[in-house]
Amino acid sequence: MKRGDITTALQQARKQMLFDALDETEFERATTHCRLLELDSGERIFTQGDRAERFFLVLSGTVKLFRLAFDGQEKIVHLMREGDSLAEAVMFMDGSRYPVNAEALDAARVLSFSSAAYRECLEASTRACFGVMASMARRLHLRLDEIETLTLQSARHRLVRYLSQLLEEEDGNSGRIVLPVAKRLIAARLAMQPETFSRIMHDLKDEGILEGGGSELRVLDVGALKEVI
Repeated sequence: MKRGDITTALQQARKQMLFDALDETEFERATTHCRLLELDSGERIFTQGDRAERFFLVLSGTVKLFRLAFDGQEKIVHLMREGDSLAEAVMFMDGSRYPVNAEALDAARVLSFSSAAYRECLEASTRACFGVMASMARRLHLRLDEIETLTLQSARHRLVRYLSQLLEEEDGNSGRIVLPVAKRLIAARLAMQPETFSRIMHDLKDEGILEGGGSELRVLDVGALKEVI
C-alpha cells in the first residue's frame, strides 16, 4: 500500500455527500489526518472485527465488501466504485468495529479519513450535523430500494436493472456496456448463482436485446431491456 498526493483527491472528495454540507473551515478540520492510499489488486483495506477508527472514499477502481461464512464461503455485500464511501455509518457507534472486510478488486485509489476528526467537526456545528444527516437519509433511501430489489424481484429483473444502471453510466446512445468486475462477482452481488447469471444473459442475447461477450456488451434494444424492469 502506497501513499500519494492528496491535494487533487481532496477536491474530488469535497463534492461527496459527507462533505458537501461543510463550509471550508469545517472541511479542512474534518479532513485532518487524511491519507491517500494506492492499492494493488487483492490488497485489504480493513478486516471484519478491526476497530473502526477510519472511514474511506473510493476515488478510482473497485472495492469489494464481503463477509466469510463459518464454512469459509465468501458472501459479497457490496461492490464499491468511484464516489462511494465506506464505513461512514459505524463511526457514530462508540467502540464500533468493521462489520465486513474491504478489499481492492483491482488497482484502486482510496482516501482514508479519521473518524474522530470528522465527529469533532460535527459536534462543533449543528448546521453541518443536520446537513450530513440529510445526505445520509437520502443514501439510506437508495439502500432500501436496493434491498427491495434483491429480496422481492426475480433474478432476471435484478440483472436487467443492473445492466440498465451501467448503461446510464455510459453513453446511453451508444448502447455500450462494460462490466466493471468479473461476472461471478456481479452474480454474487445480485444474489444469484453464476449459472443463473449466464442463463439470463444467454436468454437476453437470444431475444435480440444484447450482443457481445466477455466484459463488453452492446444493448441492441434499449426499450425491450427497460420493459423487463
